Amino acid sequence: MSPSESSRRWWVLLGTCLGLFILMLDSTVVALALPTIERELHASADNVQWVLNGYLLVISVLVVTAGRLGDIYGRRAVFLIGMAVFAAGSVLAALADDDAVLVAARAVQGVGGAAMLSLSLAIVSHAFPVEEQGRALGIWAAVSALALAIGPLVGGVLIDLDWRLIFWINLPICAAGIAITRWAARESRDETSPPKLDYPGLATLTPGLLAVVFALVRADDWGWGSWKTLGLLGLGILLLAAFWAIEHRVSSPIVDFTLFRNGPYLGASAAAFALVGAYWVVIFYQPQYLQKVLDHGPVAAGVLVLPITAPMVFISPFCGPLIKRFGPRGLMTAGMICGAVGLALLTRIDANSSYGELLPGYLLFGIALGLVYAPMSTAAMLAMPRAKAGIAAGVLAMVRVTAGALALAVVSAVFQAIQSDRLDQHPGDAAGAFATALADSTWVLVALVAAGALATWALVRRTGEEHPAPEEHPQHRLERHRLHI
Repeated sequence: MSPSESSRRWWVLLGTCLGLFILMLDSTVVALALPTIERELHASADNVQWVLNGYLLVISVLVVTAGRLGDIYGRRAVFLIGMAVFAAGSVLAALADDDAVLVAARAVQGVGGAAMLSLSLAIVSHAFPVEEQGRALGIWAAVSALALAIGPLVGGVLIDLDWRLIFWINLPICAAGIAITRWAARESRDETSPPKLDYPGLATLTPGLLAVVFALVRADDWGWGSWKTLGLLGLGILLLAAFWAIEHRVSSPIVDFTLFRNGPYLGASAAAFALVGAYWVVIFYQPQYLQKVLDHGPVAAGVLVLPITAPMVFISPFCGPLIKRFGPRGLMTAGMICGAVGLALLTRIDANSSYGELLPGYLLFGIALGLVYAPMSTAAMLAMPRAKAGIAAGVLAMVRVTAGALALAVVSAVFQAIQSDRLDQHPGDAAGAFATALADSTWVLVALVAAGALATWALVRRTGEEHPAPEEHPQHRLERHRLHI
């Protein structure tokens, strides 16, 4: 390889990492800005939730489809379009003058984010030879951890100046990412993949998820026994059941459910669903608790939630050696237990809690993210034969984002019900009602992460051995069996 080609691939890494960086940064700065947005746009708490939940829903529905579009039409082209769409959504969000426009703008960002999330890793993997992929992917993962870690601090400073800056800052980063990737990256496709999209799957998954989440968000206002709540929830469940049936019959499914017959992959996916779902709820509610109840400003709140995100930066570089020594199962189970204990500590908060009471819970949950986030991807990918790596990675990404949307909807429904009851008993005590509702609803996350820990221990491999040979792998035997049917 010529020197120019050798240097070009590192430019490819930089360009795609800029896209990844802005996605990870966005996940924390927007959550930190929600109390300010709610106040300045005179938005309701339900609508503010859609600023985050609508974004997650769009990504979860489109992330695998965006990857398929990249395989068919070109990964670089779809990635660049995604980054441009994300930038356009950022402009709309920065100019939004009411909460409905902001939610719509966030949905546009989600469309672009789905392409960026699904294709950045594929472009990097294609650019580097096998012997250098480990180093490149390590840098790629480190950028993700760094963005999550500094997000609260950067977000706090920007929000203190003007909350719209959290969207304007995306533009120069997206512009640099587009320019570098367009110049440096070579186009790649999956020539072996059939040029088909799963339109029936999209047509059932999208409204199904939307109906379930919307019913959960509105249940407190409509009433849990109302025909609107039960009808919409039932419709969503029926559509998701239809999606499950369709995915077993189409040739290019959005979700290949046979992947979950692989025990280690199922265990890693369960850990991903539990811990990442909990993360989105924590990062949604804790900044609001710090600002609304404990009366901290955005900058102070950004600094105070750093223990949730910063441990990833310090732990991630050691994950490789730790996996070799303890295996994915041991490391991930330890992390999940830390997460469950940390969340349990956060159930003890009230309107008068000191930061010293919050810090142990924040730190333990942050350590859990550091111990589990990288190993869960490793465990999932090593459980699959290489031929299944693409679809397995896409489905795992979808599981992570869908977990955020569903966990946030479920916990918010519990939160709103408890908060309403508390306000009925103690009118005017908004801070106490918020703190009580947050503490009690966090038990849902404790149960979720504890269940994830059990699934991790039961299903994930003890050691991090290489990909199984296709002829020895149960997934391969299943595929071969299906070919004979």
